[in-house]
Amino acid sequence: MRRVKKPVFFIVLILIAALVYTSLFGVYGQNGDFKLTYIKGAGDIRWGIDIRGGVEATFSPADGVKATSAELESAKQIIETRMVSQNITDYELYTDEANNRIIVRFPWKSDETDFDPEKAINELSATAMLSFREGGEYETMDYDENGNEVYKTPKGTTADAIILEGSDVVKAEPAVNQDQTTGAAQYVVSLEFSDEGKEKFAEATERLVGGTISIWMDDVRLSAPTVNAVISDGKCVIEGNFTSESATTLAAQIQAGALPFALTTSNFNSLAPTLGGQALESMLMAGVIAFILIALLMIVVFRLPGVVAVITLAGQMGICFAAVSGFLPSMNSFTMTLPGIAGLILSIGIGVDANVITASRVREELNNGKTLDGALKNGFQSSFWAIFDGNITTAIVAIMLMMVFGPSNILSMIFGQSTTGAIFSFGFTLLVGIIANFIMGVLATRLMTLSLAEFKCFRKRWLFGGAKEGAAPRKSGKIDFLGHRKTYYMVSGAVIVVGLIASVIMGPKLDIQFAGGAMIRYAVDGSAVSASDIENTLSSQLGMDSSVSLNQDMSTGKDQVTISFAGNKSISPDEQAKVAETLSAAFEEADFVLLESNSVDATMGAKFFQKCMVCFVLTAILLLVYIALRFKKIGGLSAGLTAIVALLHDVIIAFCVFVVFGMPINDIFIAVVLTLLGYSLNSTIVIYDRVRENKRKAGPRADIAENMNLSMNQTLGRTLLTSLTTFLALVVVLAVAALFSINTVVSFSLPMMVGVAAGCFSSQFIAPNLFGMWQIHEKAKQGK
Repeated sequence: MRRVKKPVFFIVLILIAALVYTSLFGVYGQNGDFKLTYIKGAGDIRWGIDIRGGVEATFSPADGVKATSAELESAKQIIETRMVSQNITDYELYTDEANNRIIVRFPWKSDETDFDPEKAINELSATAMLSFREGGEYETMDYDENGNEVYKTPKGTTADAIILEGSDVVKAEPAVNQDQTTGAAQYVVSLEFSDEGKEKFAEATERLVGGTISIWMDDVRLSAPTVNAVISDGKCVIEGNFTSESATTLAAQIQAGALPFALTTSNFNSLAPTLGGQALESMLMAGVIAFILIALLMIVVFRLPGVVAVITLAGQMGICFAAVSGFLPSMNSFTMTLPGIAGLILSIGIGVDANVITASRVREELNNGKTLDGALKNGFQSSFWAIFDGNITTAIVAIMLMMVFGPSNILSMIFGQSTTGAIFSFGFTLLVGIIANFIMGVLATRLMTLSLAEFKCFRKRWLFGGAKEGAAPRKSGKIDFLGHRKTYYMVSGAVIVVGLIASVIMGPKLDIQFAGGAMIRYAVDGSAVSASDIENTLSSQLGMDSSVSLNQDMSTGKDQVTISFAGNKSISPDEQAKVAETLSAAFEEADFVLLESNSVDATMGAKFFQKCMVCFVLTAILLLVYIALRFKKIGGLSAGLTAIVALLHDVIIAFCVFVVFGMPINDIFIAVVLTLLGYSLNSTIVIYDRVRENKRKAGPRADIAENMNLSMNQTLGRTLLTSLTTFLALVVVLAVAALFSINTVVSFSLPMMVGVAAGCFSSQFIAPNLFGMWQIHEKAKQGK
């Protein structure tokens, strides 16, 4: 192995420091009154609606109308035009043709004071008002997110003289004409009118030759073409500097005014910005605390390699922030949600794994009598494939989360686009953390460690985890894991049986996300209210059966009321508004402030649940195939199957935690399960990798039991330490989330924390023992 020169440490350190600084604070300039962005910082991150507050809604054609793809696209253009007219430019909007719906997410504006989700949803889904008007006068002008001018509110003659309305338009579509002068192709918008519209348009064009007829959607001007000639056949084209995209957009906007259906709200949820703001601050605090605790632990355990691990872990976080913010001005910012932040914090715990594996191998080589240079060489070489295989399995999980729960995904043809971005965000940050772990935990760690080893003052074995000069080297323990396997099986079985019995007694609770239904949460100021009074009021005045729970927000001291409506039917925005009006009228001395609402159609909930199950099965199959291929020399299929058995052990325990603690089974549960698949498998693969290495060293005649026990003893310290770092990160997240009443994060961190403990046990004591006994049984069969 080539030596790394001394300055390399300082070069890498400076690069990491520059990355961390720029990814957090950005690089900006000033040109007059305009702020110039050279490198984006954390302040440029696009926060999701669970942090900024906002609205998520799903619209479907009313009365069961099955819309065509063109009609859905036109309806989408209506919603987009209305959001732009309200200066809402930071939104997500897409159509789901498989399920005949349109999905929209948008945060509250920074200067918003009237947080009224029902009004916002009704405004977006209202029937479009398309009009052709004389002239093109307007009152105000703004800019959209791309810097294009947006003209609003007709005035003067334009406000009074309406020539055509949406019902007069039969068809609007993009087309390509050939310029008669130059012969070049040009994009245009082709229009066709009804018989009545044809007559009105002929009269207007005869009167306005050389003038303007502008086209408006609600109070936003779409186009203002000049009348070149009288048009009496009911067909015309709009010419201009159109591109294919702009011509298609304008045609869809005009066609939207002639849609034969209205839009209804099938699913929606909303969140107040104050609630999201508290969540963001608390999660950032949790991240800082988790980083400090893990940094101290790594330095105490591994000394100098621990210091390097802390530096590279900071670099890993810098890469994560850069990936989320977009870093360069030309790159879009990723939408960051609370589960996404939880994924970043989890990646802090997982991120040290590469350093733990390498530092453990270096320490092991030193205790086996190797020189410092020899220990570093063997430690880095022998640890690479364990790091690679372990991270690839977690990456498979992260990619599946993104591919299945992204806006456009591999299951879109069956289940349609995803209506929630929370799992996608978690998968993205987890994947970025894994990639950053390869860059920092493998490459940067190697360069910095080998560079430090060139300094005479650091060439001390104990600084790298070995024994002090003159002291006897420490040897790994000699636990007979295979001999005690039945004890481990009994402990695991007892925990699962107790958990399942408790789960049967208490019964699992499907969240409305899966089962359908509605929930509203309010903060209550003023006089106290009781759950029974609210239930009786809603039942007697609105005929709505509900279950009401009261609790206190520890961060604000205010009471919170959560209303869950009976059955699995969703409620409309108008019904939600009536609930608020009824409560305000019935409890005049109390002020109900909306914090959160969620309404899901039962059919959509069932499809989402099926999608989650398919994702789980696909992920398990991919993991099984990968293990079988990577470890085929030591019995790949048996290695994969025993690892999957251990994973089911962890999933069952996580399920029991959800049920026993009364947490609903929802998309967070799926995220926990899939994360445990990758995380727990990571530790199992490190052990299998050591089994493969030891078998290669000992030869084909190596005793299986001795090899398994040796490998499990060698990797025990790494398994415990990696689990401890992740466990610490999750403990911090859970404590902070519980303190600030962040239910979604509590629902993730608590079962994940128990799952990490279960995964540590199963990967060290269950999967390897099952695998070892399988191999012993197979060898005995071959010997007969």
